[in-house]
Amino acid sequence: MIKTPIVQFVCFVTDLSLDGFLPEWEHYAKRLMSKKCEPVLHQLVTGSNSRFRYISQHEWANADFQFSFINEKKTGHFQDPKTRVIQIGGYIPVEPQSPGKGEEGDIKLIAFINHNETDIDSYRQLSGYHHLAIYQAYYESCSYGYVLEFFVPENEADELMQQIRQKQCVEAGSYRECLVPA
Repeated sequence: MIKTPIVQFVCFVTDLSLDGFLPEWEHYAKRLMSKKCEPVLHQLVTGSNSRFRYISQHEWANADFQFSFINEKKTGHFQDPKTRVIQIGGYIPVEPQSPGKGEEGDIKLIAFINHNETDIDSYRQLSGYHHLAIYQAYYESCSYGYVLEFFVPENEADELMQQIRQKQCVEAGSYRECLVPA
């Protein structure tokens, strides 16, 4: 049994502003907080191009892992019927790291790497970031083979994004953690 935590990524495709989306997301987050899992919500940075406007990240102890949104077959719990919930899946850290550690003013550039990508080390060679967190799919049913989080100064995010977009099999965007009221 693997003792490392499993990190679940859930993405949302919507046109809702943060003020409209947050109450709906908090409905789900309440269930997670009761299980001592503190979800983190990320919002797409203005001007960044990604189909995922929000990404919810949940860290679970291996034995407690569950798909918190998996039973939501409809988006009826969201007032905007166009909101799509996309389960990316559960991932484990590839190497020891300190997730969430960036420098002040950093944003996260989150890259979803397809299962076809075989050269993950090439992403480590990219320039402009302070810290890189790499997660590998824990289950075969995960949407992507890897999720990479680059912690980068906001003024250098575009340059790093261009480097990433030159690679094949990747979907990426720049995100800022939302300050969610407790």
